[in-house]
Amino acid sequence: MRTSLTFLGFVMVVAAVTLSSPASGQKREEPHRNQNNGVANPLANGVFTVVSVEPYGRTVEMQGPTGTVKVHVGEGIYDISKLKPGEQVQVNFLVPDGLSTKLSAASIWPVKAPK
Repeated sequence: MRTSLTFLGFVMVVAAVTLSSPASGQKREEPHRNQNNGVANPLANGVFTVVSVEPYGRTVEMQGPTGTVKVHVGEGIYDISKLKPGEQVQVNFLVPDGLSTKLSAASIWPVKAPK
């Protein structure tokens, strides 16, 4: 009886592994992994227009290709008091770590107008 149960368990494990693996030559498609606590980050690094600056909260509201967003700029990243509405800035975003839901800048600097 014990041998039958062991064999049955072995068959079930083999069947589960076989059914869950992709067929020969097929690539298993990875599910989309959202790294921002369930909120898709629509922004890519790029140039944005400053809408407003809040120095005490260390946030800059910016207009980008997908709309207006508030971006947290950490201490030591950039002196945001120097930013003025209407200026264009280059922003590189931090990769969310799952501990914070706020959109944060890894680096930010003014874009100089071409001469």
